Amino acid sequence: MALVASLALVSAAHAELLKFETRPDGANEAVVATVKLDGMSHEIAGAFAKPAKPPSGAKALLIETQPSDDLKPLALERGLAVLTLDVAKLPDKARAPALRDVLGHLRGALKMKRVLGRAQGSDADAMSDASSAFDGLLLHDSSREPAAPTRFMATWGADAYWREKPRVEFANAAPANGRRFYLAGIASSTASTTATNCVAPVNARPSAPALRALFAALDEWTAKGVAPPAARAPLDGDLAPAQDLKWPKIPGLPAPPEGARRVPRIDADGNETSGLRLPDVALPVATFTGFNAQKDKKGPPCAAGAAIPFAATKVDREKNADPRPALVERYGSRAYFVATMRVIADKLVKERLLLQQDADAYVAAARSAPF
Repeated sequence: MALVASLALVSAAHAELLKFETRPDGANEAVVATVKLDGMSHEIAGAFAKPAKPPSGAKALLIETQPSDDLKPLALERGLAVLTLDVAKLPDKARAPALRDVLGHLRGALKMKRVLGRAQGSDADAMSDASSAFDGLLLHDSSREPAAPTRFMATWGADAYWREKPRVEFANAAPANGRRFYLAGIASSTASTTATNCVAPVNARPSAPALRALFAALDEWTAKGVAPPAARAPLDGDLAPAQDLKWPKIPGLPAPPEGARRVPRIDADGNETSGLRLPDVALPVATFTGFNAQKDKKGPPCAAGAAIPFAATKVDREKNADPRPALVERYGSRAYFVATMRVIADKLVKERLLLQQDADAYVAAARSAPF
């Protein structure tokens, strides 16, 4: 398939989509788009994947700005085509116009009734600015939110509060066209899975289970008008000045970053108490934070959270002067741990905050708990 367009669009950005082409590339199709903005041409590369089974109803498309395996299989399974567009090389001010222009062409050329978007960080801000081109958006760690009528789900993790420039909460509650979800105890920085120069073990808890459930809810909200789950964001009383938190004396836990900031409150283990608490933080085997520390000051930064495991037994924790109850002290037996994990996971499924396959995966992992 080859789609070529030359569209002169009237907008403040002086945008013009010069070319949009696709060519076969294995199971997918490679994409090349050329956009002219303020007299300069920019090329955008990407990939296009179609669902194995054509949708029974109106055609829909998911746009991602980074390739990922957490949502793409689910989107294809639900009958959406998936287009990945690498807009990272574009100047910041060019990203939103480029997205609008490409989508303006694709809606007609591919006969797409609905277009959803998913992005993180500065790409999420660009999608929010281009929200008029989308029916629904799943935005992670965005500093802006889409205007109505575009429906959106906004998520962020613990690292948003502990980084050098911490998150500042919106002054008002989410508008009727959006829902906010704080992913408690998840350090969602892309460096969290690759950071090697860290003092403490890296917090690699995945956000994917939450994002898959929220994407499914967004899909149903935009396609059928099914109301999404209620927001799970910290209220004012759920936040406190960072210096007021009473951290347990956990062996190996780095000191929290300095600086004025408001952060989620924690329990006696140091785990956060508000937001969307997935099963592995509702029934934890460790303390999960949104911060860590650089091990070698001459090495690369440690842009990650920390995960400090609980001791298996009382004897083990006493050897290390760890004040947190050991796994056996908490849960007694693995059978109890697994059964409780099932209850917690199934409750989230009923609340549409977890898909059944992810609930089953948490329970399967619980059967291998380290005690």
